[in-house]
Amino acid sequence: MIIFLSELQKEHLDILHKQSTQVVVDYCKLTIDYLNNGFNQKKCSLAAEKLNVSPTNIQNSIQALAYLIVEGCKHNLSELDFKSSLAIAGFTDEKQQVILKLYITKKVELSSALNILQQTDLSYQDLTWRFEVQIASRRCNRMINPMVALNLVVTTPKNFGQKEDHTYRQDVFIKKNRITSLYTDSSVQSAKTASQCQKVVNHVLLQCDIPNLLHLTNKLEQALKESKSQHVRKIQRAL
Repeated sequence: MIIFLSELQKEHLDILHKQSTQVVVDYCKLTIDYLNNGFNQKKCSLAAEKLNVSPTNIQNSIQALAYLIVEGCKHNLSELDFKSSLAIAGFTDEKQQVILKLYITKKVELSSALNILQQTDLSYQDLTWRFEVQIASRRCNRMINPMVALNLVVTTPKNFGQKEDHTYRQDVFIKKNRITSLYTDSSVQSAKTASQCQKVVNHVLLQCDIPNLLHLTNKLEQALKESKSQHVRKIQRAL
């Protein structure tokens, strides 16, 4: 796969084609700083003075170079494909080697970050349960109706700008709606690590009768056995 740039991006990178290899090295350092911390206005102004261009041109060229790096990591390009993309963008062999070194250095870190941002599926964290028995109602003074209350804890990746506290309702229907869902509060707890801050913790409360609990248990055991089969292992190795 080859990365093709727009005409505007090519125009932004044109400033690098006119500079020496050492300037490209400095640009790579600015790009790393941009990917880690955002734009540093002071450094951009100093670079603009040295090259006799406006700070806006410096920022545009850094963003275009960062786009190449991020797109390469996003599509997991090989070194050969990435060099071909740089060649099409107009970089010489020496400058290709400099930018390729930046790509190799940041590939693992950026790929991991992109993987987190692209995840949308729920992830299981914990499950707690409580056994309840209804022994009477308005219609029947004597009855035994056993139920199990489940607290399913799942996490979803936190989107940029997403509020930490929200209330939602999830409808669950299993075997003629015998499992009912309740209104639940979900919040992001105060986390001390970055990985915890990147996820929203959701508590899903369910009520389940005994027959459906047995049905769920059997299905989960069946899925667990299938996950250990040779077919699934082949798929995991391929991934």
